[in-house]
Amino acid sequence: MKKKLLPLAIAAAMVPGFAAAADVSGFTDITYTISDDQTAATPSTTEGKFVANAEVDFSASPADGVTVRVDVDLALAGNGGGNAGLSGPADSATIEQAFFAWGATEGVTVLGGVFNNPIGMECGDAPCMWGTQGGVVGNILNNQTTLAGNNVAGLAAAFAVGPATVTVGYLNDLQLADEENSVALVVNYSPMEGLDLELGTATQKTGAEDVLDLNVSYAIPGVEGLSVALDYLSPDKVIDSAYELMVDYTTGPFGAGVRIENVDYTGGNENERTTFHVSYQVASNLVAILEVADGDVKQAGGVDGIEHDGLTTLELIATF
Repeated sequence: MKKKLLPLAIAAAMVPGFAAAADVSGFTDITYTISDDQTAATPSTTEGKFVANAEVDFSASPADGVTVRVDVDLALAGNGGGNAGLSGPADSATIEQAFFAWGATEGVTVLGGVFNNPIGMECGDAPCMWGTQGGVVGNILNNQTTLAGNNVAGLAAAFAVGPATVTVGYLNDLQLADEENSVALVVNYSPMEGLDLELGTATQKTGAEDVLDLNVSYAIPGVEGLSVALDYLSPDKVIDSAYELMVDYTTGPFGAGVRIENVDYTGGNENERTTFHVSYQVASNLVAILEVADGDVKQAGGVDGIEHDGLTTLELIATF
């Protein structure tokens, strides 16, 4: 399963003597909407339209210093909107991440700045998202963070506790409530090869208030390329629970996946969505994704990002 990129910076800073020259990377993300069956809450349609977005990332990790990273999200004016996942506003250049990762001692990393929300499974950048549309858990978490792109600001420390990695964060309140701060705690543990477990929680005073997330991914032994994952979220308010269940298979340049999602609102309404996609690795730095989503929206305009009863898209992601 595709995971968030932030743990890579944590791991890099934990390794003594890790070194890399200053690096520039990024991607372009082009999406064409083949069909669009909007809900009553979002009557406009993007059917027959192209959307293009991009990101440029800058990073440096000198052996005797700290990893420094800045990610800049770009969206073109008149382009029709932001990324279909967890991106920032359209027609803009916005800071997604701006942080340092300092290997304070062996096995201990200190983070500071603006960085991806450590709670939850799915990353918000097109190359590492599960598919074209962001999942309900990631969308709900993104809705709780005032900063664009499901990001948080503050300080965090990641350290080893036996076989587990624990990350503790002291952050600005996720929705920037006055005179309040959020505290985040994430525990990662891999009890066996191919099995990754994560438990995360974050406090906040408004919105959905405190959130608890459990996610699991497992590479099926004996079947190369087959994996399953579950991401489960339980906030204090607004939503009783939300989950995403994903199955993926890759063989050579081909990939296929299915994701089943459900959101149970405190008022009794439920939103459901089933998404299928197939992908093809056209070149080492270009992938094409055809995705079909079928939703059943009972809570229109909710915080889960399900805005379509049906949506079919073709996405092209090129990296550099």
